[in-house]
This record gives sequence, structure tokens and C-alpha cells, in this order.
Amino acid sequence: MKKPSFYDGALLYEVLQITNKSMTDHVNLYKIRQQDYKEYIEMWVHEVKTPLAASKLIITNHENAVTKSIDEELDKLDILVNQALFYARSSSLEKDYIIKKMILKNVVHDVIHKHAKVFIYQHIKIDLQNLDVEVYTDYKWLSFILDQILLNALKYTPSDKGVIKIYSQKQKNTILLFIADNGIGITEKDLPRVFDRGFTGQNGRNNEKATGMGLYLCKELCKKLNLQIQIKSHQGTTVIISFPLDSTISLIQSS
Repeated sequence: MKKPSFYDGALLYEVLQITNKSMTDHVNLYKIRQQDYKEYIEMWVHEVKTPLAASKLIITNHENAVTKSIDEELDKLDILVNQALFYARSSSLEKDYIIKKMILKNVVHDVIHKHAKVFIYQHIKIDLQNLDVEVYTDYKWLSFILDQILLNALKYTPSDKGVIKIYSQKQKNTILLFIADNGIGITEKDLPRVFDRGFTGQNGRNNEKATGMGLYLCKELCKKLNLQIQIKSHQGTTVIISFPLDSTISLIQSS
């Protein structure tokens, strides 16, 4: 916009210039504060993981009924700490991921192994089928997504008679990964909002451990990784993640 030659126009031009500079300064200040906060969260998570790891090592060397209970609480704390870290990094995912070929079975097994004690303690069965398939994604971020989904499944699946089934299906252009449980399910009115930030729904309000952040983060990370995620609920809950079958699509659309 050129500066007008007449007085009223020149005056308005000066006002717009001053307003624009003020707005730009405020936006830049907000960006700096946001970046500072993100860096603080990442630093905090890094620092808090050290005493967590040390505590778990002490427990390993002094196992008894009390320390086992403390270890379970530390596992829960570690999950919340990881949620904070992934939430802080979710806005700049493009700087922290590597898309490559991997076998679904390996990622799923690693995530299940983390929760082996819960499966054993709650007598919940795990049924794995057709997971020896290749997908293109980031291992660390997919592990986090599966971890959050599995946590929800374990949280709302009944002990003794609970079953969590994980399997894949190949379609024309995608690989579908299913994580299905026979838990209490999700009410029809809550289903459209399960991916909203902070939304816990009727079941979540009955469970004081629910934060409403897990599925929100899963949705956001799937967007960044060019994955599709959806949830169906009928006699339990089924989460479906869609992986593009073409590695070129995964690499280009995630960049």
C-alpha cells in the first residue's frame, strides 16, 4: 500500500502503520513466550525423568509389597510426564520424526510389554492377529499413540473376563490397525467428542484417573503423521488407525 498524497489519507496510513507494528510486536512476544514455555516443559520433563528412573532402580533392588505398589504409582506418573512432553512437542512435530518402514508387530509388542504387569494383575487377555505387516511411520510417535489407546482399553476393560484384540486388515490403499476391547464402551452422545481436548465424557467423569488428553493427543499426532484415526463403540470400543500403503504418500504428505 502506497502512502497517499492527500492529508487525510496520509494520516490514516500513519495510523495503520503504527497499528500494524503494535500487532506484530504483540504476536512476536506471544511466540517468544510460547517457545520459552515449550522449552521449559521439555527441560522439566527431562529433569523429572532422572529421579523417576533412580526411584525405579531403588525399587528393583529392594522389592517388597510396599515398593511394588510405589512402582505402580511411578508408572502412572511416568505416563503423565510423557503426555506433557508429547503435548509440548506436538506443535513442532516436523522437527522430531523420521518416517520409515517398520513391522507393526514389533511396535505393538513393545507397547504391550510396557503394560505386561497390568495385563497379568487384572487377568486381561490379549489377542494378536495378522500384525506381521509393513507400514510407514515414525516409531516413537506411533508407540505413544498406541500406548494411549491401550491405556484407555485397560482402564475400561473388566478384570478377569476382559479381552483386548489387536489385528490388522489390508485394503486397497491402506493398512487398518484395530485395537478392540470388550469394556464398557462409549455412550452414543459422547462418541463425536472423544477427540476433543480435555473431554472425558460420562465414563471419564466416573473415573477420577481420566484427563481427556490421551485421545486428543492421538488425533493431533495422527494428523501430523498423515494417519487416520476413528473410534467405534458397540459392545466395547474399537479404535482404528489407517496407514497409507504407499510410502511416497506418507513421506510427502507428512512433510
